[in-house]
Amino acid sequence: MSGYQISGRTAATAATIGNSAATLWNPHATQRIILEEVAIFATTAPAAGSSVAIRRVTARGTATSTNTPAIQHDLTRGVAPPSGVLLDLAYSVQPTVEVLAFLDYVFSAVIGSGFIYPCRIEIPPGAGLSLAAGAAVIIPVCTTWWRWSE
Repeated sequence: MSGYQISGRTAATAATIGNSAATLWNPHATQRIILEEVAIFATTAPAAGSSVAIRRVTARGTATSTNTPAIQHDLTRGVAPPSGVLLDLAYSVQPTVEVLAFLDYVFSAVIGSGFIYPCRIEIPPGAGLSLAAGAAVIIPVCTTWWRWSE
């Protein structure tokens, strides 16, 4: 198994529960990936009550900003991700997220608030994981990074 890491800057979300700030999407037809760590930190001041939840994604939505991992994202610079995984950072049509969350984090109302979440969450083919609004409050512009293996 190879390990990969990618980062990106999100757009602010609308003030709607479940709106995604970023999604790691696995488009492969048969290959599973394993998320090992995800992080998000506010680069603009969050509003009071702004929160982010890690939720499963069942339909990708329409991304307007996507980072596509390549060989330079392999921790050993061996090979590009075989799954073709994508990191979506802004949307014209939101992805479909599940109601249940792995984690729900409330931002402090200061720039730089956020979290690093070490985990082991399997992402099946044709699915993803999203950092989505946990409340009907805007998630501010954030920097996020994701580390996974496949």
